[in-house]
Amino acid sequence: MTLVAMARPEPVVDFATRAPKADATGLPLYTVQVAAMFQDQGEVLAVKVAGEPQGISPGLPVQLAGLVAQPWELGERSGIAYRATAIRPAEGAKGGERATRTPAA
Repeated sequence: MTLVAMARPEPVVDFATRAPKADATGLPLYTVQVAAMFQDQGEVLAVKVAGEPQGISPGLPVQLAGLVAQPWELGERSGIAYRATAIRPAEGAKGGERATRTPAA
C-alpha cells in the first residue's frame, strides 16, 4: 500500500465555536488528507492526529503509526473516522522533487 499526503496538516476546529479542538492531553488535533493506494484502487482518507505533524507536504509519501478506523453514524449519515498516533514522512521520502526520466537507449 502506498500512502501520499494530499495537503498540508490543517487544525481541527469545533463546528459550532470555530475554536481549535484538542485531545484528552491538551495537544491540538490536526487532519491530514492522505491518498491510500493499493494496486489499481485508491481512496483519500482524512486522518486525525494529536500534535502538528512536521515535514508533511502535498505529494510526499508518508507513514501512519497506530492507524485506527472508527465507524460512526449520525441520523441517516454514516462513515469511518481515521485516527493515527503519528503521521511522518516515509523513510527516504523527499518532497517537491520530480522523477527524472532517462531516455531509452
